[in-house]
Amino acid sequence: MGNKSIALLLATTSAVFFVFGALIGVYVIEENKNGFVTLNIKPLLIDEISAEKISANLKHLTSVPHVAGTEQDLLQAEWVRDRFLESGLDEAHTVPYDVLLSYPRHGVVNTVQLIDEKNQANFTTAGRQPPLGTPQDSYDKVLMNFNAYSGNGIVEGNIVYAYYGRDVDYEELQKRGVNVTGHVVLVRYGAIFRGSKVVIAAKWGAIGVILFTDPKDKAKEGRNFTFPDSWWLPGMGVESGSLYVVDGDPLTPAYPAIESAFRLKEEEQANLPRIPVQPIGYDEAEILLRSMSCENPAPPEWVGFLDTNYCLGPKPLNPDWKVRINVSTTNEMRRTYNTIGILRGSVEEDRYVLLGNHRDAWTFGALDPSSGTASMIEVVRALGHIKNNNNWRPRRTMVFCSWGAEEFGLIGSYEWTQQFAKVLSQRAVAYLNVDVAVGGNQTLRGSAYPMLKKLLIESSKLVPNPNAAEIAAGRKTVFDTWAKNSPDANNPGQPAVGNMGGGSDFAPFAYVVGAPTTDFGYTAPSSYPTYHTLYDNYQLASEIVDRGFVHHQAVARMWAISAADLADATILPFDIKSYAAFLNDSLTALEDKYDEQLQQNNATFKYFRASVDSFSKATNDFSEKTLDTINVEDPLEVRRVNDRLVQLERFFIDPKGLPDRPETNHIVFSVSANNAYGSDTFAGLVDLLFEVGNKTEAQDSVTWNKIRQHLSVIAFLIGEAARSLSDNLW
Repeated sequence: MGNKSIALLLATTSAVFFVFGALIGVYVIEENKNGFVTLNIKPLLIDEISAEKISANLKHLTSVPHVAGTEQDLLQAEWVRDRFLESGLDEAHTVPYDVLLSYPRHGVVNTVQLIDEKNQANFTTAGRQPPLGTPQDSYDKVLMNFNAYSGNGIVEGNIVYAYYGRDVDYEELQKRGVNVTGHVVLVRYGAIFRGSKVVIAAKWGAIGVILFTDPKDKAKEGRNFTFPDSWWLPGMGVESGSLYVVDGDPLTPAYPAIESAFRLKEEEQANLPRIPVQPIGYDEAEILLRSMSCENPAPPEWVGFLDTNYCLGPKPLNPDWKVRINVSTTNEMRRTYNTIGILRGSVEEDRYVLLGNHRDAWTFGALDPSSGTASMIEVVRALGHIKNNNNWRPRRTMVFCSWGAEEFGLIGSYEWTQQFAKVLSQRAVAYLNVDVAVGGNQTLRGSAYPMLKKLLIESSKLVPNPNAAEIAAGRKTVFDTWAKNSPDANNPGQPAVGNMGGGSDFAPFAYVVGAPTTDFGYTAPSSYPTYHTLYDNYQLASEIVDRGFVHHQAVARMWAISAADLADATILPFDIKSYAAFLNDSLTALEDKYDEQLQQNNATFKYFRASVDSFSKATNDFSEKTLDTINVEDPLEVRRVNDRLVQLERFFIDPKGLPDRPETNHIVFSVSANNAYGSDTFAGLVDLLFEVGNKTEAQDSVTWNKIRQHLSVIAFLIGEAARSLSDNLW
């Protein structure tokens, strides 16, 4: 071959490789000072993450029940640790905490009974879900039906049907002349957190609570088309779950449950339920409803799909019949485990991008939470593969968190963040949570702090659509289907990204550390019907919800891409202008609703508005004068700017907590006081305004003083957040 031919071949080959690299975005940009190459790894992650491997992970994780504090909890924590290490992480550890958990007493079945006039049981609930295809060796390890932290004992009374058990429902009962004091309430799952239902029931005087899921909510295609033929809940399916309304270990509030911790006595923890609570299947609830006299029929909207009249009670159909709840659930000190894996950064090793998912489940937990666990293990494997084969490391350290005892009240994540809060408050960049990776197969759903909403949207544009029908319709990416099914009313063409609430492991990072957080996964129009039941198993995941595990794969890809962006970007991709717009819109809504009431009671939004305006100006100035002009080759300048971005969210943390809620610290985003799953923007203020209602300052000076004080705190902290973006002290 002549020299000209060789030169032509080399030139052609170089051009081909350059074009290919440009097309997929993968080529070496530079070699950093520690000798690791800098790559755009996003296309590699898309190619590497395997649906088959996620399926294999899930099959193992769902082979046995894995309730926190049991032998299976430790075995799975160790299994996840071993997967982290074999994938190439630098470290992986199991981290134990001794905490107060709750279980049905061994060998004793919690029951609900109808007791006749002779004190004989005319009907008794089964206390256990039938297997419906579950292997017997695994079924034997499934716990009896229970609600964690229920009060125990025996209570008897008449039944009052209280719909979803919200304050508004008890107010409706009161209007209709029904007093629940001294009675047992029959309450449907849904609308609000189950623990909030119990708190509200006790406040209104109920002596016990029976929880059930109505087929109107979870068997919408009829009671003859349920699992295993579909994903709908069968009649004896029972949702388990915790009733504890505060997060973290009940005996070590605000501090980690480490060996040296001071622990309360159980009776000193006022937030533990005192009345007995028992969940039952809707087939069983139907029998209880049939036992009630219908002199007080339920409002039409309270009527479900059971084959009986829906009556309010409390009069029984048969005189002198009562309902008896017998609960022997006990609270016990048990050990639970987090598994933490670390992939060290090559440039900013002391800045942490965290990914997390909880590992424990009430039974097999295929969708909640193991769809997330199986996906995270695959994300780790893919990152390890890229590291090992390309001499790559992330710019910042990546931390992978598999939490224990989330189902009991976010215990594993809370104890860990409380233990390392001081370090995390300085070093945590962001926390990306995936609780249920796949709870349906229609579209992505996502929630995030304002600074991270754009990150989720941009990441979704890079992930191929897992739905063949959607691709055929021209929607080629996850973003396309998301924008179609969940459009943002205020931003045409964009998907709606929700605000952070509660109920999963992002909460301690959001509300204790003050780190920007996200939570996302694939979903359907409503939550999957077999949630927290025996039927959340591998068969549900593999044969009904996600054949081929392509939706799991899509979520894992998006999780990995979002994390890679945060870990590798020279300047953190935080959208601070969106935060300013969000604060402005939220305040405008509050002004429209409450401004006149505040003025009539010597309170004002004046300083709140001034601080929000100051924050808007500060974010604009920082974006235009700093972010748009920064010299990315200057490591000290890059560090200075990124530290400002990382610390911005921390300025919304009030160390004193919200009014009457010292454990809840974020003034902008916090869990609703009336629903531990929901959230309110400026929840401390909204809760106080809800509490004061229509009362004037003369009628309730105490609450109005709290409102004025909290308004001053909000104005101060937002003003300080604005100041943090400036080089000036004042």
